[in-house]
Amino acid sequence: MNIIDDLIARGLLDRCSNDEKVRTMLEGKQTIYCGFDPSAESLQLGNFVMITMLRRLQLAGHRIIAVIGGGTGMIGDPSGKKSERSFLTEERVKHNVSCIKKQLEKYLDFSSNDKGLIVDNYDLWSKTSVIEYLRDYGKLFQINYMLDKDIVKSRLEVGISYAEFSYMILQSGDFLNLYKNYDCHMQIGGGDQWGNLTSSLDFVKRCLGNDIDAEVFTLKLITDAQGKKFGKSESGALYLDPKMTSPYKIYQYFMNTDDKSIEKFLKIFDYRPIAEIEAISQKHMENPGLRLGQKELARVMVTSLHGEDKAEECKKMSEALFTGEYKTLSSEALEELSNSFETLESNQSDTLINTLIQLKLASSRREAREFLNAGSINVNGQVIKDENYEINENNALLGKYYFIKRGKKSFASLKLVK
Repeated sequence: MNIIDDLIARGLLDRCSNDEKVRTMLEGKQTIYCGFDPSAESLQLGNFVMITMLRRLQLAGHRIIAVIGGGTGMIGDPSGKKSERSFLTEERVKHNVSCIKKQLEKYLDFSSNDKGLIVDNYDLWSKTSVIEYLRDYGKLFQINYMLDKDIVKSRLEVGISYAEFSYMILQSGDFLNLYKNYDCHMQIGGGDQWGNLTSSLDFVKRCLGNDIDAEVFTLKLITDAQGKKFGKSESGALYLDPKMTSPYKIYQYFMNTDDKSIEKFLKIFDYRPIAEIEAISQKHMENPGLRLGQKELARVMVTSLHGEDKAEECKKMSEALFTGEYKTLSSEALEELSNSFETLESNQSDTLINTLIQLKLASSRREAREFLNAGSINVNGQVIKDENYEINENNALLGKYYFIKRGKKSFASLKLVK
């Protein structure tokens, strides 16, 4: 199967500059690039769509180039932004580039130049003078053409600086550089990058001729069944760096996936044949209450991001909330699980009744007693009815952690600190 057909079947392909030519080019080995913005020291879950795409291209026998925008990252891409981005310092951008390089090396194969390369476009733009930029690049762009691009139109009402306006020119220069020096004939990106990608393609053809083999294609922006942007939680972006977003938080994000999105997400991120994924979805829909699809999706995603051992640990952590088997978890897992809640920290002993009120699991002492007497309160896996139960080091897991559940769905945690 041509990889384009596979992308269509997986619901990933958005637009191609030339459908027939892109398909034909991908029948032979190509060098294909995708850019990554170093605006933070970690990529986000949304970026993992493009990382997965590059991995698919590698598995299909193509050579990939991951371009990290060490140069363009100092300017900022206007797409999807409602206002100007604050400039990062050169030192911060270089730090972010270094961190992102390590992340990409974790997920993609750069063991030989024939398989893949990482290129920092700072190496190009830091050596380009203003005169060269205006004569060799700016001269070939018409203002009317640039204004007509959606990526710029969306910002005209609120305003856009020349710096961000010129991002389109810089990205175009990247494609020309990669075409001439790395034999790279194709660029990919998210659907919101269509304007930048087609501008860079037009620029390359103006410089080298309309008959050259050069094309671009984009992937659809991923949303859930409610139209919510993929990779965003209530607390903000989900990062690939486990220190910035815990694997358990990623696991829970996918455990909360709506039933209709499970098959879509598996087709995007899972490398198994589509028939196998559809079989998983069908089995899930036979009894959605078992949440088989969510469990498989969460396992696949955490395994892809952080490895099988971490996925298995996240599974145990999730199950512990319902089975009460906290004692089987490592100290690291207990800490990660505790941090996944709005955790209350305390440096002194207290009664369980007071703690329930502080954790907002009860609104008053009377209500707390009612919950206890009804057997509705579970502390570290045990049903507690004792109104005099003490929250202290002796009763805590590892002398530190408390996981308290009221009923079946209300959870909270408390951490004793010295």
